[in-house]
Amino acid sequence: MTRLLSTGETIDTWGDEAEPRGFVWRGTAHQIVQICNRWRVQTRWWESGQAVRREYFKVATDKGTLCQLYHDLDSGRWFLARLYD
Repeated sequence: MTRLLSTGETIDTWGDEAEPRGFVWRGTAHQIVQICNRWRVQTRWWESGQAVRREYFKVATDKGTLCQLYHDLDSGRWFLARLYD
């Protein structure tokens, strides 16, 4: 089962901006122990002001959490998008 956070929840990350080593979500720090998958999405580039450019990471944490993060490449902000059970 999976829990999708429709708009994502903002998180703070640490480590390299291109590849985080951990993040804080709802006051709890999670160290990333494995990046399971990584991909980029770029949509609506043909429409002014509507483009979406994101890099997604499916990660496993030291707390046993499997989740999906994304980095908004335009704003530089990070989000938690999905939690896996």
